[in-house]
Amino acid sequence: MIAQIPEFGFSVVGLLSGIVNYSYYILFGFIIANILFSWFPGYPSSTVMQSIYDAVRAVAMPILSPIRERIPMLRIGGFGLDLSPIIAIIGLLIARRLLLLVIENFIEPVTG
Repeated sequence: MIAQIPEFGFSVVGLLSGIVNYSYYILFGFIIANILFSWFPGYPSSTVMQSIYDAVRAVAMPILSPIRERIPMLRIGGFGLDLSPIIAIIGLLIARRLLLLVIENFIEPVTG
């Protein structure tokens, strides 16, 4: 009788799927944090909050700025509604799903 040798290591498909999912959730979190920071227009006075504010804006603004340049704010009454975070989140959802489909349909058959 041949003894079963346990497999150690990692699955390429699992690793790539994990990277795609974690990247999506991290970017989603930064966009939500940017929305929350935009509700409080004053620049933070604490150095810790300033660092967090700068980090959130450094990640979220390259995603949101191109969308804001092409789609103006929606003016409703006396205030404006910025649609760029909604569009960015929908775009991230679509990109995530497409990447997972590519991983499942093209990479998984090759790597096993």
